[in-house]
Amino acid sequence: MRSRAFKGVGVALAIGVFAFVSFHLFAGPHVIGYERFHSDQPSAVGGGILFSELGCANCHSESPVATPRKGPNLVDLKQRIDHDWISSFLKNPEVGRPGSTMPKMVHGLSNEEVESIIAFLGTKGKGIKFSNGRHANAERGSALYHEKGCVACHVPTTDFHSPHGSPKLAGFDLAIAHPDLKKKTSLEALNYFLSAPARYRPDGRMPHITLDRQEVMDIAAHLMDFQGSDPTEANPVEAWPSADALVIGKGKDLVQKMNCAACHEIPGEKAKEVVKLPGKVFSDDLHCLSDEPVDGLPFYDLTNAQRKSLKLYLKSRGSDEGKKVSTTLAAMNCYACHERDGIGGPTDASDPWFIGDEGLADSGRLPPPLTGMGFKLKREWLEGVLIGKAENRVRPYMKTQMPAYPHQAAILAELLEEADAKDAGFSVSHSPEVLEAGRKLLGTQGGVSCITCHTWGGQPSLGIQTLDISSLDQRLRPEWFQQYLLNPAAYRPGTLMPPLWPGGKSTVPGVLGGKTDQQIAAIWAFIEKGQGLPEGFPDRSGGQFELVPKDRPIVQRTFFKRTGSKAILVGFPGEIHIAYDGLDAYPSLVWRGRFFDAYNTWFSRMAPFETPLSEDVFEFPEPESKGRFRGYRLDASGNPIFLLQVDGRDLEESFSVADAKLYRTISWTEGPKPLVTHPKGVDVAEKAKKNTLTFIYSWK
Repeated sequence: MRSRAFKGVGVALAIGVFAFVSFHLFAGPHVIGYERFHSDQPSAVGGGILFSELGCANCHSESPVATPRKGPNLVDLKQRIDHDWISSFLKNPEVGRPGSTMPKMVHGLSNEEVESIIAFLGTKGKGIKFSNGRHANAERGSALYHEKGCVACHVPTTDFHSPHGSPKLAGFDLAIAHPDLKKKTSLEALNYFLSAPARYRPDGRMPHITLDRQEVMDIAAHLMDFQGSDPTEANPVEAWPSADALVIGKGKDLVQKMNCAACHEIPGEKAKEVVKLPGKVFSDDLHCLSDEPVDGLPFYDLTNAQRKSLKLYLKSRGSDEGKKVSTTLAAMNCYACHERDGIGGPTDASDPWFIGDEGLADSGRLPPPLTGMGFKLKREWLEGVLIGKAENRVRPYMKTQMPAYPHQAAILAELLEEADAKDAGFSVSHSPEVLEAGRKLLGTQGGVSCITCHTWGGQPSLGIQTLDISSLDQRLRPEWFQQYLLNPAAYRPGTLMPPLWPGGKSTVPGVLGGKTDQQIAAIWAFIEKGQGLPEGFPDRSGGQFELVPKDRPIVQRTFFKRTGSKAILVGFPGEIHIAYDGLDAYPSLVWRGRFFDAYNTWFSRMAPFETPLSEDVFEFPEPESKGRFRGYRLDASGNPIFLLQVDGRDLEESFSVADAKLYRTISWTEGPKPLVTHPKGVDVAEKAKKNTLTFIYSWK
C-alpha cells in the first residue's frame, strides 16, 4: 500500500536560484479538500470530493459539489504553453505538475498519436494580443505574491520573510504545487493568465485576485524568476512544429474518442452524453478505478485510501445531500482561509502569511468565519462579494484579499443562503425619537462608543480603524446584526469587539429606558435612515483641513476614486484642478470649484478613496497606450511637469491655469505625435509646434 504522505525526494519546484519552500511529490492526485479532512480514514464524503475534483462527475454527473469542476480551457495553447511541456504532461501529468488531478489519458497511444492530439489542439483559438507594459519588478512581485493571499493555496518561497518571521520549511503538504513555469509557459502568457484566470479556469479552482496591471506583471515576473526590468526582453513560447491536415484530423478523432470536451472547453467540440453509473459498478475490473490502466478509459494513479473512498461514495451516493455546503467549500478550498462551524481556517504553516493591521489582532488579518454567512449577509451583497465587486470590499486594512469567483458567485450565494436561512423577527421603527436614540448610542456622548473603533462614511474613527458601519444595512441582515451585538465572541472567538450588552443587559439605562432590543433596533434604524453623524466626532465644519490654492498650485498625493492609489492631485489658483494617475501616467479627472479636503489623507491610518470637493467633474477616457510614470518636477511658478514613457518614447506633460482655462502641453523628442484623449463636456482648442502640442480646455 502506498502512503498518502509523500514519496520521492524533496523538490524545490526549482526555477533557477528561485526556490519554493521544500516540497515533495504527491502519492496520488492531490485534492486539498480530501487530503485535509478525509485522507486519514476512507469515507463516502471524502470520496464525493474526489468524484468531483478528479472530474468523474463530468462524464457521470451526480456530483455532490455544487460548483462543477472542469479542466482548463484549451484555447490558444500555441501562444500560452510550451509544446514539449504539453507532450510530457499528457504522457505523465504527475511529472508536469506534482499532484495533478489530470488522469493519464494517452496510455496505449504512440508518440505520433500524442503529437497529432497536440497538433489538433494547436489549431484552436484566434490568437492573443499580449500587452505586457514596460516594466517588471520580481522583488515587488514576491511581496505581492506572499501578501495578497496566493500562499493560502500555494507554497511560499524561501527568499521572502513575512512580518511574522522567517518562513517555515515544513507544513505546506496541503499546498498546490506549481509546475516548472519556465518550462511550461512564458512571462507574457503568465501575465495574461493572471490578469483574468477565469478566462482559462472558469471553474473557480484558480480564483481571481483583484490586482492592477503592474501588480499582475510583477507577480508573473516573480513566479518566472524574471530578473530583468523590461518584460519585452523575456522569451515568448517557442513556435510549435507545423503539422499537415492529415495529422490534425487524426488528432481531432482521438480528442473526440477520448471525450476531452467533457472536462475541457475546446472550441468546436462537444462532450458526449453523460454516462449514468449503474447500480453495481464493480462487477469487473474494467473501470476507471482499476489498479492498472484500461484501454480507452482514464487512469488515476490513486492511493488505496482514495480508491476506497471513491467506492464508498459510489455505493452511498445521493445520501449526503445534507453535506453539500461543507463538501463544496472543501472542494473549492474555501477552508484554506475561512473557518465554518469549527472546520477549516488557516493551518499552522499558512497562518503567518495572512497579513493586515496587527492593531486589530487576528480580526485585522484573518478572513472572517463563514459560519452562518448565508444568514449574516444579504443575498445580493454576498453575491457581489463573490463576484469581486470593488465596492463590496469592506476591510481595507487586510492585505490578504478575498478572491473573486465570477462564475460561481450565484451558485455559492444561493447554497449558503439556503443552508443558513433562519426565521428571526426584528422590528425597527424610524420615528424621530428612535433615530435620535440611535445616533446617541453610536457615539461617545452617552452611547456605547461604536465610533471609537469604526469608521462612519468618510469619517475616520476616533481610535483604531475597523470597518465602516454606516452602510451595514446594505450588507447585513438585521436579525444577524442583533444576535451578533449580544455576543460577538460567539461568532468570532478572540474578537476585539466587546459585548456592549453583557448578559443581554444595557449599560446605557438612560436611552430608551435601557431596553436592549429597542436600543439595538435604534442603532440599526439610524444606520438605515439617520441623518448626520453620531455624537463625538471632532467638529470639522470650519474646513481647517480644506486645501485652497491661492498664490501657487498645490500638489497632494492621495487615494482618489477613479484615479487609484497613486493619485497626484494638483489644485490651481483659479478653481480648476486635476487628478493625475501616477501609475499609468495620464490625467484622470479635471474639476472646477473647491479643491480637496486633506483630513483623511493626513490623519487616517486607513485613508479612504477621496473625491473632489465639487460636483463639476469631468473624466478623461483611458488612453489606448498607457504610459510608465517617471516622476514629476515643478516649474518656477509651481506648475507640474509630469515625466512619462509611452510606447518606448519619453514624453513630458505640463499643466497650468490662466483666464479660467486649463492649459495642457505635451512634448516629445522624436517620432509622430502621441494619441491624446480629452474629457467629455469640455471645449478643446489645439496649438501645435514641432514635437509639442498644447491643448486649451475651456467651459461655456
